[in-house]
Amino acid sequence: MAEESLEKGLVLAGLDALRQIGGDALVQVILTQAGKLEFAEAGLPERVPIDDYLRYRDTAIGLLQESFCSTAFETGRILVRALRKRNEAQMKALLAQFGRAANKLPLIGQAAVLAAKGNPGSVRATMSGSDTLVITIEDCPECRGLKRETPFCFLNQGVITEFAESSLGLRVHTEEKRCIAVGDRACEIEVTLPGDRKED
Repeated sequence: MAEESLEKGLVLAGLDALRQIGGDALVQVILTQAGKLEFAEAGLPERVPIDDYLRYRDTAIGLLQESFCSTAFETGRILVRALRKRNEAQMKALLAQFGRAANKLPLIGQAAVLAAKGNPGSVRATMSGSDTLVITIEDCPECRGLKRETPFCFLNQGVITEFAESSLGLRVHTEEKRCIAVGDRACEIEVTLPGDRKED
């Protein structure tokens, strides 16, 4: 069996998030407008072309407007739950290797890299000092082709938040500092623990 593409995971998680806010009726409206009714069927192919995902994403943004942001955040949370099942052995290995470390931010970074496996771009996680994790996403599928006035990686922030909460019992603060959608070369999300946050 072929490995499921990240785009398929994004579509499935996105449809689940849409169902939570508007039920199957909202899903049908968005998929009909996108010309992608087959996304609602059980036979969705393992490899969803990036252009098909982007058509679905753009239709959802157009219909949901600003409420797309919270839907995208929830999509990220749902995606992590699915990825945890799919990559269970790797997640257990990460937790075994880094789980007892005093600073959990590097572990969150490694989990973000693992969650992005199959991403059309690349994801890197680096520490900036001891209290800030910087996750850089090149060729971000969430922001690809968008032109926005403000950063747009809500899905990626949902991924980070869900992993920290469900796997580590930690609350984190995420803030996107750079974004392809506003013209930056890559998306960059800073992750801090609430007690470590510096006021700007």
